[in-house]
Amino acid sequence: MHWTQLNRVAFVLSYFLPIFAVTGFLLGLIPFGNLGKAIRELFASLLPKASSQLALEADPVPPVLWAWLPVTLAFLIRFATWQSQNSSIFDPHRSQGRVERFFGPLNSQAPALLDTRWISDRFLFTAPMLFLMACAVAALLRYKLTAPRKTTLKSIEP
Repeated sequence: MHWTQLNRVAFVLSYFLPIFAVTGFLLGLIPFGNLGKAIRELFASLLPKASSQLALEADPVPPVLWAWLPVTLAFLIRFATWQSQNSSIFDPHRSQGRVERFFGPLNSQAPALLDTRWISDRFLFTAPMLFLMACAVAALLRYKLTAPRKTTLKSIEP
């Protein structure tokens, strides 16, 4: 299937971040808590003695909504402290090079900016941050769409 002119390595390096973000979003849409509850109920019906041990309380704030925070802080520290060895602080394209380094596809990378830490910046900082942020957005969207609605009946006074 030759639908791209890129070899495998170039394809993975170019499209890894969008694929990773979409995967995080799709996994965020899956209600793992409900699946776990269903499995616990299934085992509780099979093993009546274990039902008291399997009872767990639901968290008021799901952890997936906060999981992105430490990874994003690590990314922001790395993003803010990154410096190119080939530009000065007066370089007008410095911030553009920074965004391209962390988010741009492989073919938009300047050869001077590709150093030994480029791959670790992409795979250890940018990709997990995008994955967890997309997962949290999808989970929040799922919680908002599936939350029980509270309706109030207004009394009609004569």
